[in-house]
Amino acid sequence: MHLLLVAAALFSAPSTPFASPAAAADAAQAPTPATAPSAAVRVPVHPNSTCPIMGKPISLKLFTDTELGRIWVCCKGCIKDIHDDVELAYRTAYPTAREVQLDKCPVTGRELREQSPFVELQGLRFRVFDDAAAQLARTRTQITVARVLEPKLVEVGNATCPIDGKPVSPNAFAVIDGRIVGLSSPKHVEELSKDPAVALRRALASVERAR
Repeated sequence: MHLLLVAAALFSAPSTPFASPAAAADAAQAPTPATAPSAAVRVPVHPNSTCPIMGKPISLKLFTDTELGRIWVCCKGCIKDIHDDVELAYRTAYPTAREVQLDKCPVTGRELREQSPFVELQGLRFRVFDDAAAQLARTRTQITVARVLEPKLVEVGNATCPIDGKPVSPNAFAVIDGRIVGLSSPKHVEELSKDPAVALRRALASVERAR
């Protein structure tokens, strides 16, 4: 009877999977899986809601950049019409402008002055430090708009893309944990999202090398 009870206890106890020493060693050395790395990566956008040419809902994948900012459209055919009359297209896309009060220039980071000029981009009116900053704001419209709406964002300042090593494009970037990383093409956002920590390190390293 005693032997039967022991045997029953052995077979009824929860089984523990057996792992070979080699498998156990591999498991111990295996890196912890990354938890949703893309969650740290985002690309802020401030789009118009309807196409200024057709009046239809826009597609976030279809847009064109102008000195007044980015204008989203409903189809590729509308892009040419926008450049035929940028001012009209802009006023149709962004019929009103909201003034944003800032303490520091969203381009240079310097304290704004009473004589600092106004710039308007994508329905936002704000001051920049000087005329040179205004020109740069109209060239780098998307980074400028992002910093107007989120003043705490910090630019890494990398001149080369952490994905392909090519010079960064004015309106290609991604935000990684509050830091703006320049890219050579918007298409690299997907690749960057696979391992944002590595991309950020590369961007920071390129800045150090350039000093």
